[in-house]
Amino acid sequence: MRRNVIQLFLGAILLAWFGVHPGWAATEPPAEPRFPVTPFVVDVKSPPYSARGDGVTDDTEALQRALNENVGQHRVLYFPAGEYLVSRTLTWPKKWADHENWGFTRLSGQHRDRSIIRLRNGTFTNASQPAAIMWSGGFGSADWFHNYVEDLTFDVGTNNPGATALQFYANNSGAVRNCRFRAPAGSGFVGLDLAHRDLNGPLLVQNCEITGFRRGVATGHAVNSQTFEYLTLRGQTEFGFDNEGQAISLRRLTSDNAVPAIRSYGVLTLLEANLTGRDGASNAPAVINYNGGRVWARDVTTSGYGRALADVATPDFLAAYRVRGTGQPGSRGPDINEYCSHPVTSPFGGVGRSLRLPVKEPPALPPDDPANWADVDRFGADPHGVADSSAAIQRAVDSGATTVFLPGSYRLQSTIILRGAVRRLVGLDGMINYGTGAKPDFRLGEGPSPVFEFTHFSYVGGGLEIDTRRPVILRSVSDASLEFTARAKGGELFLEDCVTHALECRGQNVWARQLNIENEGDHLINAGGTLWVLGYKTERGGTLLASRDGARSEILGNFSYTTTAGKLAPMFRTEDATVFAFFGEVCFNGDRFAVIIRESHRGNTREIRRGEGSSTPYGTGLAESAR
Repeated sequence: MRRNVIQLFLGAILLAWFGVHPGWAATEPPAEPRFPVTPFVVDVKSPPYSARGDGVTDDTEALQRALNENVGQHRVLYFPAGEYLVSRTLTWPKKWADHENWGFTRLSGQHRDRSIIRLRNGTFTNASQPAAIMWSGGFGSADWFHNYVEDLTFDVGTNNPGATALQFYANNSGAVRNCRFRAPAGSGFVGLDLAHRDLNGPLLVQNCEITGFRRGVATGHAVNSQTFEYLTLRGQTEFGFDNEGQAISLRRLTSDNAVPAIRSYGVLTLLEANLTGRDGASNAPAVINYNGGRVWARDVTTSGYGRALADVATPDFLAAYRVRGTGQPGSRGPDINEYCSHPVTSPFGGVGRSLRLPVKEPPALPPDDPANWADVDRFGADPHGVADSSAAIQRAVDSGATTVFLPGSYRLQSTIILRGAVRRLVGLDGMINYGTGAKPDFRLGEGPSPVFEFTHFSYVGGGLEIDTRRPVILRSVSDASLEFTARAKGGELFLEDCVTHALECRGQNVWARQLNIENEGDHLINAGGTLWVLGYKTERGGTLLASRDGARSEILGNFSYTTTAGKLAPMFRTEDATVFAFFGEVCFNGDRFAVIIRESHRGNTREIRRGEGSSTPYGTGLAESAR
């Protein structure tokens, strides 16, 4: 009882201080320490780098050397608690020694509030020539994979009006998680810059807070989609979130600003936002959609603004952020229950609204002290992926530890059975069976833990077989196929920042955040289950969502990057099921989808071909009767 009272008290403080709904607060930073001792976790305070982190010593050279020697090598650069002072941009290199880098880099702080990278005062003083504290790469094509910046604060210091905190870049999988970006008054250009070059994404930004800067978040260009969840913006001087053409999915935004919370064109999905206008915001819209951009919004609450949302023709309208009078075309206010800038395509007619499927958060697992993790290398596994490590990893799984740790990359000739006490399999973004080995790599059965988590693997060649109804969480896992046995029917699956191929769910309940599927043929199949996706990006041809057998599917952003064989299949295939999607298409080769929707109910089939309707949005029209 006492704990509940304390939680309510803290929630009230959050609401009063930050304007944050207590139920929307970001998750707490992880417990300390973060990792067991292993060569794959590189402590920047230890030799040979010996950064001081005392807030006085200039650590630029030490940190740049650490980046030069570890980027691209499936290692974690670890920042123990401290304030790391820098005096120029830290850059992620394209090469180390004579090797090309392809991403695969992770920066992790010990604690978000105590692991701080701070720019020396008066370093980037020219706002017309902005520069970043850290530039994380991107070199001309979309092949900068599986990059992460987690549990760090970036502080741009004083007298730095040209300072951007972080320019982040990742493709297919990658995330900025549990980070803070701070700019004192008079400093700061952009907090999190995702528009510094083209082809950025798919990626995920989650549990981040940005205070100050001219713009809190900057996104842009047409590809490859970016997904946000639990984002807090405060005290920006131009816009909280500025999107210039990207496909954005954004859930649980809290904004407290005297300027518009969002300016966007492109494709914007906005879900469950709380937007507070301060000072001179009473004549401004909270959200500005311009240049004919598409926007779908649901459950947006505002206060202090003249409108919740305004559709306008050009960005010239934005000079003074004014909406004059009450008849501004497309305006909505003060709150949005559900709104779309374009009509819903529904082959059979109907209500044209979203399904409002229940949104479930991944269940929390109690943390395990890293000192008690079962490190598979200590059981004889080869972290360099040469020798067969099957027996060693199985011994670690059967050791009685609840967390099994795979710090390197491994070759398996036999399937690992995930059984007994183990409830969490943790990697450091290494590879499992690159190009050869067992199939599946892992088989998950029943066990005493009510939840199982599989996290941070950049490649799982043989995939994962799920033979349990227990909830399963896959977090930051790439190139892993998933198979379900009959026992898994009705189970729960949580996918967060995942890349897979041809995923077929058979009666499962699935919640996905930032899902990327690339293959020819059917991409995502929902057979009789419930599917909710925030940020779905695809490549290549074939049906992108097939729903059947009474399935309910809701796709809230982003788009198909149609690169091959778009004419071979309908984009959406729906058979006796209900669907709502706000989902676009980008195609540069002329082979776009010819059939957008093929929908069948009780043997009656209708098609929507290109030019007859759109998937931004698409609804089956049977939402009311199917609930």
